[in-house]
Amino acid sequence: MRRLWTGPLLVASLALVLLDCGSGHEWTTDSPQALQEFELGLEASMKLYHKDAETHFRKAVELDPEFAAAKLRLVEHQKDEEERNEIIAELRELDLERLTPRERFLIEHLLARADRQAASADKALEEFLLDHPDDPYALAICSLDAWKSMDWEKAGRHYRNLLEIDPNWVMAQNHLGYMAMAQGNFAEAEELFRTYEYIAPDQANPHDSLGELLTLVGRYDEARQELEQALAIKPDFCASYQHLFDLAVLEGRTEDFVGIGRRAAEHCDKKLQEYYRCASLLWTAFLQGSYGAPWEVGNEKCLEQLDESDFLAYQFLNRSGRLAAASDLEEELSRRIKEMEESYPAGVKGQRAVLHHAQGLRLAAEGEYHQAAELFRAADHDLVYWGEGIGIMKLYNRLSLAWALEKAGDLEASSRMIESVRKVNPYFAEVYPGIGRGLPGA
Repeated sequence: MRRLWTGPLLVASLALVLLDCGSGHEWTTDSPQALQEFELGLEASMKLYHKDAETHFRKAVELDPEFAAAKLRLVEHQKDEEERNEIIAELRELDLERLTPRERFLIEHLLARADRQAASADKALEEFLLDHPDDPYALAICSLDAWKSMDWEKAGRHYRNLLEIDPNWVMAQNHLGYMAMAQGNFAEAEELFRTYEYIAPDQANPHDSLGELLTLVGRYDEARQELEQALAIKPDFCASYQHLFDLAVLEGRTEDFVGIGRRAAEHCDKKLQEYYRCASLLWTAFLQGSYGAPWEVGNEKCLEQLDESDFLAYQFLNRSGRLAAASDLEEELSRRIKEMEESYPAGVKGQRAVLHHAQGLRLAAEGEYHQAAELFRAADHDLVYWGEGIGIMKLYNRLSLAWALEKAGDLEASSRMIESVRKVNPYFAEVYPGIGRGLPGA
């Protein structure tokens, strides 16, 4: 299940979606038809039209089974793990000497990531950049790595350089907007997203990104308009359905859940029907304070989808009194974090924030408010206003911190924390009176 307030924190796919709309002489294929499909795939990727991109890349591979770059891109857009592993195995067997330096680098980098060899991937990137300092693919990887590591200065420098080299690389504009948003520079983020809309007026993603920002800052009606505009441009832009669902959660409009889920299932993947059924059930239960709902008869499939990275899992466990189970889940998340420190260090901060929030929630449920406050502070340190999902989690965590501070007797600090939330999203600050509902002593 996609986690409303933890989704963007999760481990990214092993490959980076790297795009280029340049000429085809950089790609090794003898088939003009395969090259045409490949370039259409690159164009779709730049727009984040993943389903379309996968279709074009698959067609390119069918037309030229030796087309290494097309296989590389197909891996990046492939959701089926078995097929992805099969393609990676084929890439391992390629004669890299027949490929261009860029293609060799991208394949070596992907294979290092697939093997969870972060150091080897970084070394390949560094060596390639020494000979090709202006290569947009390498700069995109540098930018994205810095972005995920929250090195805003470095990421911004690389993204601006990337736009100078290739003004058509519009995802750099998108990421600059998210970086401003992450740091709480909301006016700057809005300006960047509106520029993104201006330079890519026929694309859905600029409206989706702006919709996320407007949701975070409480401009809900404007956010809904942007998200619906994204779907008017491309009805199968599935992220916007999720963002509409998230918006309905924030507004408490549980009556909208089913309709949003039906629209998503119609235009996206039929498997989403089960996801939205569970999401509707769980969020309705959470909003109504029915914290034992996941364990009721008939909800077994929904319960199975709550794992150690899921915000809702800890909410339901602690608020229903299942504190031992919450502690066990925290241990599972701790183990995951240790594994990630070697394979995907950029994702550790996000996972650690979830862990600290979960631990703080359990300690608050046990009446240990001073310790809970310290853990909520630790979570706040690792959380950013990055996207509507994580930004809302940061706000929720701050309200949890305010509640723990109030229970610990520090009313002044509690008031300051509530005010910090109100400055970002005045509507969300109104959640505060019920933040401790279901926990002992609330």
